[in-house]
Amino acid sequence: MNGKQKGKLYAERVENWIAQRDKAGDFHEYNNGGKINRAALCAELDFSRSVTTQNLTVRDFLDKAEKRWFGEKEKTDSKAHEAARERSEKRANQRASEVSKLEDEIAKLKAENATLRKQLERFSAIDEVIQQTGMAPRSC
Repeated sequence: MNGKQKGKLYAERVENWIAQRDKAGDFHEYNNGGKINRAALCAELDFSRSVTTQNLTVRDFLDKAEKRWFGEKEKTDSKAHEAARERSEKRANQRASEVSKLEDEIAKLKAENATLRKQLERFSAIDEVIQQTGMAPRSC
């Protein structure tokens, strides 16, 4: 058997294997990161792994099956990545808004605290005068 005949035989084996997986619906068992597990395929069909890269017909059958079974990975990955990035940006913007509101509240509370401390000092001084003299000072 010459190389062309072997190549055609291997292509037929792969085509039949793909049809069997479609019929059985067990193609997910061969998923290896969105690609068909080449080692398992080669072991089942009894040929070298180089057949999956060098035989253009085999490679075409595998590419089409992968797209049909597992989808076009790059498009779904980029969509998922984009959605995750948008959620992250939205969360970051919400957190920034919350932080800004809290910083404003802190500034208001610090100003109120400073005012109350001044009043406390003033009333403490008045209280001390009352305790010492028994009378309130006139500047009240």
